[in-house]
Amino acid sequence: MIKYICIVMIVSASALGGIYFSSALKNRVISLKRINYMLEEIYIMLRYRSATVYEIAETLCNDERFSELAFLKEIRSSAENSFQESWCRAVEKNIPRGLKKSDCELLMNIGRKLGTSDLEGQLGAVKLRQAETAAAVSSAEEEYSRKAKLYRTLGVLTGAFIAIMLV
Repeated sequence: MIKYICIVMIVSASALGGIYFSSALKNRVISLKRINYMLEEIYIMLRYRSATVYEIAETLCNDERFSELAFLKEIRSSAENSFQESWCRAVEKNIPRGLKKSDCELLMNIGRKLGTSDLEGQLGAVKLRQAETAAAVSSAEEEYSRKAKLYRTLGVLTGAFIAIMLV
């Protein structure tokens, strides 16, 4: 009886492992879409309000739609450094769920360009980052569609294989 309980636990654990890796892919897609939407908001604030970088950070921080982007709260609280340094440190401390290193670098590049040039230069930089983020979203969605089912299936099959070996 204990043997069968162990087998069920092994199959369940491996299936959960597959689900975990599948959900990590989905979290990456969601985070990248949220970042892309954040860039749209930044563009609007720059274009129509000529907001400063700290006003942008404050507005985004107070917006519920971006509550999952925890690094925004860190920027607001660390005003003793330059905005660019604060942004990069905040991203390093609070990496959004599921993002790869290249995605984090893209996110840091957003902050590095804000406030470093005139309005038109910043708008161009935001548009460029939007295009890069859109490409990353497309890549992440493709990866999710290719690998998510594989991870879930592989988790269950691995558990089943181990269970068969134990029986």
